[in-house]
Amino acid sequence: MKMKSTKTSIPLFLTVLLALTAAVPAFSSLVATSNGQSLEFAPLLLMAPENVTLTASGTFSCVTPTPPNFFHCYTPSLVRSAYNVDPLYSAGIDGKGETIVIVDSYGSPTALADLQHFSSTFGLPVPNTPGGPTFQVVYPTGTPTFSPSQHGVQARWAEETSLDLQWSHAIAPMANLVLIAANPAETEGVQGFSSIFIGEQYAIQHYPGSVISQSFAVTEQSFKGAGGAQVAKFDQTYEQAAANHVTVLGSAGDSGTANVIGGQGTSTPKPLPFPTVNWPSSDPLVTSAGGTWLQSGWTWNPSSPTDLTFTTTPGSRTEAVWNEPFLPAATGGGLSVLFSTPGFQGGISQSLLNGARGLPDLSWNAAVDGGVLVYLGFLGAGSGFYIFGGTSASSPQLAGLIALTNQMADSKGKAHHVGYLNPLLYKLPATDFFDTVPHTFGSVTISDNSLYGSGIPGYQATTGWDLASGFGSPNANNFVTDLANELP
Repeated sequence: MKMKSTKTSIPLFLTVLLALTAAVPAFSSLVATSNGQSLEFAPLLLMAPENVTLTASGTFSCVTPTPPNFFHCYTPSLVRSAYNVDPLYSAGIDGKGETIVIVDSYGSPTALADLQHFSSTFGLPVPNTPGGPTFQVVYPTGTPTFSPSQHGVQARWAEETSLDLQWSHAIAPMANLVLIAANPAETEGVQGFSSIFIGEQYAIQHYPGSVISQSFAVTEQSFKGAGGAQVAKFDQTYEQAAANHVTVLGSAGDSGTANVIGGQGTSTPKPLPFPTVNWPSSDPLVTSAGGTWLQSGWTWNPSSPTDLTFTTTPGSRTEAVWNEPFLPAATGGGLSVLFSTPGFQGGISQSLLNGARGLPDLSWNAAVDGGVLVYLGFLGAGSGFYIFGGTSASSPQLAGLIALTNQMADSKGKAHHVGYLNPLLYKLPATDFFDTVPHTFGSVTISDNSLYGSGIPGYQATTGWDLASGFGSPNANNFVTDLANELP
């Protein structure tokens, strides 16, 4: 069955979006900023411009959309099936006894209630109830006062918090969850240490052997001349993580190679006229989580880049590099200007890396058309399920996969948890990944991570590791089993 959209132009798209999401201004991520004195971290999430409704049969309309809706969504069971996670659950690997640390600014006033509602809706163990995992919040520098009217900043971080908690839980449903709710979202000066990193230090000390998900970023060039001093300071935290066998993941970004700097206060964000990447995802001590576009049971079939036409293709599975020109949005990836090629990338062609750290390391579905359902309970009459994408969706789900690996490691009597992932990741066989290569959909070929309309070149998706998707996305059962076996 072929579902035909109108030939939607970008301006009309944004008009529809603003009408539907006036209470939730999260379609584009916050701007990463620097004024020479501070850095403001940006959550990397995107929301689909459609309302989610329940059908008469009790299913979500976006699972199999029909006009006037065109955006697809995934439930936990659909994602688990698409990534071959189910065999792990059948073997008793569900994250029990492990800990996932979610790091976000401000948190959400309804974080626990939303997580519990999400869990009940999809038949997952309900946190902080008998038989379920635990959930707790740590405020490293004081409890913030939540105000959705504060330029949308706290509301967007609350959306990020809900996405991160609910979808790490969806992959590792019995893992305990710790939310580091930082306040505020920035680093005060090159000698300062942000609340986010104070919270991460706390987590590393109190939850050794855990996994940390970071769904925030700044463009590397935001550091300006102070990059070396600041990065060295932040690296102390990541070195402590490695010493305590804590895995650290970071989202690669949602603007392809076309990132911006500026935007703090009344200044205007400035696009950089050359390919760039985001930090902390670019740090070699962090595993960079890129994005793919998973189409499961349907296939995009456009006549132009902004056309939303799709064909229903039951049983099919297609996964391209994440690049949705109709938004526009694309996965971050490319070459760092702050870090040279690390030892674990020694097997990657130096003609590709040119002496730099390349990212991402691996990927997971980050699409908005084919996004994940997230429950938001802080919107009053507007509370309900929404479709979210962005590499903010990649990082927490990959964190869930590492929690499953840690549980398997425990069951095998391994001496340590995964901890510093990158040196192990680059030893895994190709069979542990769904590789991403160019795909042609209708009249449009998706082959790289260039942001549509930006004029900034992207990097090609190729067979094997590349600068658009890393190794691709994990085949969960193979990935977890082989990664656990790599541990001493």
